[in-house]
Amino acid sequence: MTKTCSGVLVAFVLAGCGSDAPPGAAVAKDVNVKFDDSPLVRLQDVSLIRAGDSFTLAGYDGSQVHWGRLSLDGKLTLEPSFAMAQPVVGPVFAATMKTSPGDQLVAIAFVNSSTVSGGYDLVATVHTLGAAAPAAPIVLAPPLPAGTDPTTVQLAAGAAVSGVVGYVAWGIRVPGISVSYLLLPADAITTAAPSKMFDDSVPEWDCLAPSVRPAGLGFSVVTPDSANAASNFETAEIDDAGNPIFMTYQLTVAVVSCRIVGSAASSGRYVMALQGIESDSTAIDFAIYYPDSGSVTTQHPVLPAALFGDPMSMPRPAWVSSAGGDVVIGLARTAGPQVVRYSYNGIPHGSTLTLRSANGHTGPVAAWVGADAAAYVTYSDQVKSGSSTTFQRYFMRIDSPASLP
Repeated sequence: MTKTCSGVLVAFVLAGCGSDAPPGAAVAKDVNVKFDDSPLVRLQDVSLIRAGDSFTLAGYDGSQVHWGRLSLDGKLTLEPSFAMAQPVVGPVFAATMKTSPGDQLVAIAFVNSSTVSGGYDLVATVHTLGAAAPAAPIVLAPPLPAGTDPTTVQLAAGAAVSGVVGYVAWGIRVPGISVSYLLLPADAITTAAPSKMFDDSVPEWDCLAPSVRPAGLGFSVVTPDSANAASNFETAEIDDAGNPIFMTYQLTVAVVSCRIVGSAASSGRYVMALQGIESDSTAIDFAIYYPDSGSVTTQHPVLPAALFGDPMSMPRPAWVSSAGGDVVIGLARTAGPQVVRYSYNGIPHGSTLTLRSANGHTGPVAAWVGADAAAYVTYSDQVKSGSSTTFQRYFMRIDSPASLP
């Protein structure tokens, strides 16, 4: 019989809801890898992009872009690093296809404009699998105007799951200016003009980020509701031909510090995990969109801030997936990422899974959730030995069965 914790004991969920409770998720035995050392592996922060039958793993160390192709079972094939001067904003990373899905990395950034004094150009540097060096940078869109405050510029990128095309989305957080986006075919060369996320009335958006959608070509923003008391999670999903679908998920809490993630679930549902605040109560929450009614149910508070000491100490939700009727949340915790699971109405289900760490000093988590709800996860881990410190990186698949024993 499946064991669950009492809803009254939610504050103790991270310690598990009983020593005999089965874990709510498990690390797949066939995908649990520690990579060999390399400049890419040593990076604290990387992008994990599903493109074709593999992932692209990419990151930037302040002067060099490092990348490689990563198979679903954890085999990492490194590509030559290439130099990139420190940009004004970015870089972010996309993948596209030259001759095979995902065989091109696209590093995208805003740099000082070559044509508009005080403006910024959106440029792409494309490196093809097996090539000794990348192609010369190309300009993707008209420059941002002179006087643009770089701190108001947001940038996101990714790829279609097919690996055939990538995308970039960007915007300036000032009233009346929409998020723009552009599909990136081979070599990131396109004659298409940028499209807009918002055509008419542009809301006060924030938190531009890639989002997990079935096609892979997706990004999201957070906007306030009409009363400015709660948040809307607004997503764009674009197919390989460039046809968009826009969705607005109306939450009953306000998103804190852009800390929200989402993924598609079965039967047209969509699940979200977030840091939320309502009536001065801050917590890790989740929400579920039900297509039959067109409504969103928000559970708050799921993991109250007091459990972590205070709101500033709350972990960032790194991914969310569904498992049967349950919601599974990955939390980026320094001591090691943790996976918690809840029934649709917020009751803890199963015990907590803590991912491995040598000394309890892990870095940011990059994750991708597939159509089968399996989560592919990578993160860095700081290893201290005497006075020396090194970094290693793990890659694993997290499986969450539809039902627990």
